[in-house]
Amino acid sequence: MATFLVVGVAFLAYRQKTKADKRAEWWKRAQWTIDNSLSEDAQKQDVGLTVLQTLGKSGLATKEDSALFEEVSSAVYGEYLDEELDAALAEEAPAGDNDETNGEGGTDANDHDG
Repeated sequence: MATFLVVGVAFLAYRQKTKADKRAEWWKRAQWTIDNSLSEDAQKQDVGLTVLQTLGKSGLATKEDSALFEEVSSAVYGEYLDEELDAALAEEAPAGDNDETNGEGGTDANDHDG
């Protein structure tokens, strides 16, 4: 009976160590993924976000990990959307629309009292 108890304890210790090792490797990948997601390089950012989604669905991810990944994704996508909006607004603005002195009641450079 004592032999079964020793084998059972050894097996549980082995399972716990294996899970901890997998979790440590998972976290190394998560750190790499977060770093790439926040990169200025668009290609690295795309790869990072794709892997981030996959790691977030892993059985090794805790609720806190998933929440962190969601925040990183939101920050990156939010920044991307802000940049896209700025670019779209810049394209829509006419080039000569900055002349505020030519409006009604304003002065024009060609108006001279002489």
